[in-house]
Amino acid sequence: MPLLMLRLLTRGVGALCGLALLAGAARAEGLAESVARITAGQPGTFAVYAAPSGQAPDVCLRCDEPINAASTIKLFVLDAAYAAFRDGTLKPDETIVVHDRFHSLVGTGSFSLDRKEDSYDPLYAQAGRPVAVRALLRVMIRYSSNLATNLMVERLGVMPIRAVIARQGLGGIVFGRMIEDFDADAKGIRNRVTARGLGGFLQKLDHGAIVGPAESRAMIGIMRGQTFNDIIPPGLPPGTPVAHKTGWVNGVRNDAAIVFLPNGTRYILVELSRDLPDAAAGIRVLNAISRTVFIAYRRRLDGR
Repeated sequence: MPLLMLRLLTRGVGALCGLALLAGAARAEGLAESVARITAGQPGTFAVYAAPSGQAPDVCLRCDEPINAASTIKLFVLDAAYAAFRDGTLKPDETIVVHDRFHSLVGTGSFSLDRKEDSYDPLYAQAGRPVAVRALLRVMIRYSSNLATNLMVERLGVMPIRAVIARQGLGGIVFGRMIEDFDADAKGIRNRVTARGLGGFLQKLDHGAIVGPAESRAMIGIMRGQTFNDIIPPGLPPGTPVAHKTGWVNGVRNDAAIVFLPNGTRYILVELSRDLPDAAAGIRVLNAISRTVFIAYRRRLDGR
């Protein structure tokens, strides 16, 4: 091939690559702008991370802002339990006697959960009876049981859970205390997450890098049975598979998900919020974000 032709061809390929990169950047910028526009002027604060699996985020709106984790923190109790399974310090069929009195992380006080604030009442009826760890983990994630969470945290220990998070390099995640340990809360010991931190956890989980491939698959399987589906799933076509964990307290509505597209590819979407004066209105904003992200990634899949 003549040298001049080779140079022209090389320039052409370089130009095409440059255009592809610019087009990709424009698409990413467009999605980020769309999400920012949805949240603009809405009461409350919204943080969003959206990224194809294994790729950098296209949307990182306030994604490094610490926000009340609510029940998304239960993902890291699940993580620590599977790390203990691997290490042989906990067995899935080990049983824990159900009780509702826990020692505070600070001082010598103890506390009980507010049963009316829990989302899974049947576990309270089993007080005094042994329940298998695998069952506690299932209701902790799928039904967001606070009681199951505290039983598991008591068994695993707050410090070991923090150590698992640190070992896995999960920045932006602060595991502070049990659910409703208000004495610890009064001393500023709280559960906090960032959208980037949760997004990084889900990226690793989707690639089998949380504990190990088998453990990651098992955790995703539990998350796919989530029963609270009012934030990310309404923005998706009916029947779209999604592995996720929601969380809510006053003024806070959160969801963190791996969404499965028709061709088997996945994307990660984390939606956090705080200071919502109207929870229903805030959820509608989060639904709209989910819908916008899905459409953008589906179009990318279709090459449009």
